[in-house]
Amino acid sequence: MLGQKITLIARIVFGLLLLVPGLNNLINPSYSMEFSEPANKFMMALAETGYIMVIVYSLMVLAGFSLLINRFVPLVLVVFAPVSLNMVLFHVFLDLKSIIPSLIMFFLNIFLLFAHIASYHLLFKAKS
Repeated sequence: MLGQKITLIARIVFGLLLLVPGLNNLINPSYSMEFSEPANKFMMALAETGYIMVIVYSLMVLAGFSLLINRFVPLVLVVFAPVSLNMVLFHVFLDLKSIIPSLIMFFLNIFLLFAHIASYHLLFKAKS
């Protein structure tokens, strides 16, 4: 019972952490970030491609919305896991001082993956 409530809270928090910044950056793509110089250069290069950040922010919106309405949650968690890992690695290598939000999102993603581990058993079943 308590585990279900914790999972529900984690899912809603993770959904909001994805949906709100994703929508904000899709509606107002200012890309004025407070990162270190190497991190800013990297982010500006991604933004200048014209499509990478739109894809990332769209994925954040779709994933956040899906988590909030409790649809396709195991799929969303698997699809977003590489993105959340990359967010942490970005901060580890380019901007360590602002890593906390990325770590929170990463650990929420991992926690929820393990909370839905029963959904993934078929993925790891060997073909007979």
